[in-house]
Amino acid sequence: MDRIASISDDLIFLGGLTWHRDGKHCWRAADRFAEYTICRDTDDRWHGYWMRNGIKTRAEWSCPTIETYAEYLIDQVRHARLEID
Repeated sequence: MDRIASISDDLIFLGGLTWHRDGKHCWRAADRFAEYTICRDTDDRWHGYWMRNGIKTRAEWSCPTIETYAEYLIDQVRHARLEID
């Protein structure tokens, strides 16, 4: 499991990706599979979504730990079956 590595106040390394701060409590990252966004909500849990092929998909789970949530979100996308048109 990857540990959180702070590069600066606006960059962190989680789940094998570099996340860029996007607002006060939000982070964004991207790889060849999707673009990811995670945000801490008022309940102090991390929520998020990914966007692939212009389709935004909200994750069905939340977590109080950013490291665990980032890995979950990335795994959901990488293990999802690609739809072929």
